[in-house]
Amino acid sequence: MNRNLGMWVDCSVRANDGEVGTVAQFYFDDLTWTLRYLAVHTGDKGTSRTVLVSLAALGKPDWAGRVFPVNLTMAQVRGCPSTGIEEPVSRQHELDLHEYFAWPIYWGGGFYVPSISGMVATKDGENGTGAETPEPGVRRIDPHLRGTRELTDCHVHATDGKIGHVEDALFDDETWAIRYLVVNTRSWLKNRRVIVAPQWIRAVNWIEKEIFADLSRQAVRKSPVYDPSQPVDGAYEGQLRDHLQKPACTEWVMFKFHAPRGATIHVAGTFNNWDPTAIKLGHSSKGTYTAMVLLPFGRYEYKFIVNGEWRNGPDVHEQVPNPFGTTNSVLVVGHIVDHNAHLHTFPRKAVSPSQPALTKPIGA
Repeated sequence: MNRNLGMWVDCSVRANDGEVGTVAQFYFDDLTWTLRYLAVHTGDKGTSRTVLVSLAALGKPDWAGRVFPVNLTMAQVRGCPSTGIEEPVSRQHELDLHEYFAWPIYWGGGFYVPSISGMVATKDGENGTGAETPEPGVRRIDPHLRGTRELTDCHVHATDGKIGHVEDALFDDETWAIRYLVVNTRSWLKNRRVIVAPQWIRAVNWIEKEIFADLSRQAVRKSPVYDPSQPVDGAYEGQLRDHLQKPACTEWVMFKFHAPRGATIHVAGTFNNWDPTAIKLGHSSKGTYTAMVLLPFGRYEYKFIVNGEWRNGPDVHEQVPNPFGTTNSVLVVGHIVDHNAHLHTFPRKAVSPSQPALTKPIGA
């Protein structure tokens, strides 16, 4: 379900042994547009601080009661490394947090943006460290963590002029991905709000607070009316995409496999014509190998190639027969059907930071 992000600021944060503070804002990575942390204002007398709590520690939110339960004690929250909320959070600060809480990292080792012609193979580095080096045509990505306050009042530009400013955002409460920015067009169209998916964003200038969308003003003007009082459902999204001539949404998918250090692991499937060398998983921590791949919504079959051997993941929820007398794993990207086949590929909130679903294009 899509929820308005602004509604949940100032909600109560409840630790295992009592209320520990309130939500000051959320932090998201600016590549995948996925929420990663709650910024919790502890509100202690004389020692008021704002600290980051990973969604990995989040229990099931009480939406009606406006409470975010976290699986931590009050002392753990209050004692964690603090962060200034005015600057983008550095990767080093995230590492400090994950070391303090013993959270596994969510970003993994292999993050790639496919080239226009499709996936491109990557090779081990030649320096003897086993580090991966992307081939030409593959862009190594380095997400930055930003507070949702940075989105507020960002100016949004179409290809031919300004259309308004960001007033709010809609996020998916299953995947914690920012699905749409809510743009108030009052400086252009009176009494009108429109929504813009991160996938339709060409560039963002965070310093000047400017967002540039790959949309024309005319297309926005004639787009299906967005009613903030009504949920954004599949029917409306389909109408909006058809009008704007945008393809079905895309999501970042995290492929994960556990194997001893030193293994060589790739993933192949119907999304890359079963190329066994195109997408290599990077070693992230404690035998976990990961790769992030941007995929359109749809249903896919895939397998891992582990040291040259084709294998399904151990926690696959659905498999289908293949022509070789074995089976392929099934992955469903997006809310096409009620399906759990892809849960093991996403960072999901209750398990680890490799678990608030990594969905959202370059735009989650």
